[in-house]
Amino acid sequence: MSLERFSREIQLAASLQQANIVPLLAAGSADGVPYFTMPFVPGESLRTRLRTVPDLTVPECVGILRDVARALSYAHARGVVHRDIKPDNVLLSHGAAVVTDFGIAKAVSAARTQGAGATLTQAGTSIGTPSYMAPEQIAGDGDVGPRADLYSWGCLAYELLAGEPPFVRENAQRTMAAHLAEAPRALGERQPALPPPLARLVMRCLEKDQQARPTDADAVLRELDAVLTPSSVPPESPVRRGATGGRATRGRLVLAALSLGVVGLTAWLSVRERTGTARGTARPAAEDPAGRSVAVLPLTNLGGEKSDDYFGIGLAEEMTRALAKTGVRVIGRTSAASLLAKGLDERAVARELGVSSMLTGTVQRAAGQIRINVSLLAASDGAVQWTEKYDRPIANIFAVQDEIALAVAGKLGGALAEAGATAGGGTGERSARMETADPEAYAQFLQAQVLFNRRSAESLTQAIAILEAMAKRNPAFARGHALLAMAYAISGNYILNDTDARYAKAMMAAQRAIAMDATIAEAYAAIGWVRGAQGRLGEADRALERALALDSTLATAWGWQGLHLSWRGRIAEGHRYVARAQALEPASLVVRTWDAQIHLYDRKHAAADSVASIVVRLDSTFAPAWMAKAEALLGLGRTREAVAIMQRRVALLPALPATEYHGMLAYALARAGDTTAVRATLDRLRQGRTRALPPLGSIAVALLEIGERAEALEVMQRAIALHDPWTAGFIGNARYDRMRKDSQGAVLLATVLTR
Repeated sequence: MSLERFSREIQLAASLQQANIVPLLAAGSADGVPYFTMPFVPGESLRTRLRTVPDLTVPECVGILRDVARALSYAHARGVVHRDIKPDNVLLSHGAAVVTDFGIAKAVSAARTQGAGATLTQAGTSIGTPSYMAPEQIAGDGDVGPRADLYSWGCLAYELLAGEPPFVRENAQRTMAAHLAEAPRALGERQPALPPPLARLVMRCLEKDQQARPTDADAVLRELDAVLTPSSVPPESPVRRGATGGRATRGRLVLAALSLGVVGLTAWLSVRERTGTARGTARPAAEDPAGRSVAVLPLTNLGGEKSDDYFGIGLAEEMTRALAKTGVRVIGRTSAASLLAKGLDERAVARELGVSSMLTGTVQRAAGQIRINVSLLAASDGAVQWTEKYDRPIANIFAVQDEIALAVAGKLGGALAEAGATAGGGTGERSARMETADPEAYAQFLQAQVLFNRRSAESLTQAIAILEAMAKRNPAFARGHALLAMAYAISGNYILNDTDARYAKAMMAAQRAIAMDATIAEAYAAIGWVRGAQGRLGEADRALERALALDSTLATAWGWQGLHLSWRGRIAEGHRYVARAQALEPASLVVRTWDAQIHLYDRKHAAADSVASIVVRLDSTFAPAWMAKAEALLGLGRTREAVAIMQRRVALLPALPATEYHGMLAYALARAGDTTAVRATLDRLRQGRTRALPPLGSIAVALLEIGERAEALEVMQRAIALHDPWTAGFIGNARYDRMRKDSQGAVLLATVLTR
């Protein structure tokens, strides 16, 4: 082992600093063993995505492949060859693909080489992964160059588009032999509906002869850029990706140029159809002759601190708020970001969201200063309509947000800018009353806002901790207290621990925010959610209507009121309110999940399953949608599938404390008739000296399903007394049908929404 050679190669790899490359941070040795460190990248590997989300569109695939090719272009220009391009080394994060482990294979091989004249074969190894290795790598060629990476890129592209790598054999030796001697089946034959230029590009990268492959990664990028033009792919050409010989392929591939295809098109069309009946719903861009509509993309962080990624994301949300108050129809960054994460470019995102323009840009903060570069792009052709750079002291961030919003509004609507300013959309008065002069407190607020939208026990715990620290740092930041109130309000749905205490903290934070500024809609929305979960729906109505009167762009308030209406059986009204939330945030995961939940209240289980399935295809980690899907499957009688879903979700959680997911697993097992598994699941949840079960309605109905009536009623009584939010939210669902038929159970359930 040559530590000197390892260190030399690692230092070269560490010089790579590009957006699609995960950088190396440090390297060294401990007890003679070399090591290196890399930053943590939130997200998932492409391998995981392929396992959990089988349906990818051509734009999604091309977006990923383009990012990988960008990384290769940058590295090759600096003399670094990856040597191990594969789905495992491609990470999907913040709407982009990034390549990890650059230069590691070369460093390891250099360290193993015993002498100056030794080849890689003489050192006894070929660095790479058999399914993706170029022939020259397999042959042990000591001069493996950039075109080996292009071959591996071709293998990766082939797998994305056909469902499996070009060569799949029973063992590594035969796979490598195929790379050396066999020609892969033409991709155009495997998938006849693929754009021919794309299929030809992939096959050229898979040529055995290096000289027959594209000259470099830049050439690959140029050809990719031409693949998805309107002339190369019909705008609507669905093609199924099925088994065409050999193994079954991964699933369906939808060729929908510049669209989400099966992943989101059905839900998006249904949203557009329903939003026409929602009160005050803005029209799609296609129906807006003035073109006064814009979607805001997360601002790309150009600073060195990964934590500043939150700053760019949160800043986009804040500019969305400011723009909405100018009269422009604006779609928030959550929707735009989720579509970017699927591999669509800006123009495709704009078309999917039905807007005429896109606001995109970068942000960098350092030493008390902030630099924001923003551009307004036309959805029709991607042309830059306007661009500007803002260099300001970070303490002036609020004024900058409003300045940008008014400038964009002026470009889109002219008079709207002046109207927005006079309406309070960008005045100094708003900043003075609602904001904070402390930039670090504001950065904490932005980070917590992103975590709040992720809707998990972990993210809400983190958001609350950050907001509590922010409140101590700057107790006069009214909107920070309002967001803290919202986080506490919904935390009871995800963290089974002192629910009433959480509600009390939510109310306290909301009242503090209102005392400082009575116009903050989020504070009233938090009160509305708490009162609804406590069954005090009259108070909930008044609070949520107040929130909407103050800010009609607050999608969360529309959605929460829609849920509350549905709890009372007012399904049509509930759908209208959630449709309005979807019009404001058409690609929001949580808003779409609310839509699925209302279908569950209406006993439309097939519709609920369809909507939930779309959500988990958009993001396979979004747990609430999986639970909605499981409940829909139970309603359809597909109990084993529901059990499998809940088992996978629970496997990702700690055994304790119990959550609604644990209770739903027990209920699904009970519906499947597996009494032994139900008892084992519940026994693991029993706590304390009394071995009492957690107070969850889902646990109560699981007990009733297996004949444990007395304990079921006792657990149900405690769940209601302690305001289990899932009991209030699902009181009309099929899961409580058996309890409704029990005389004592019916009396208990009648108290849930009547306090």
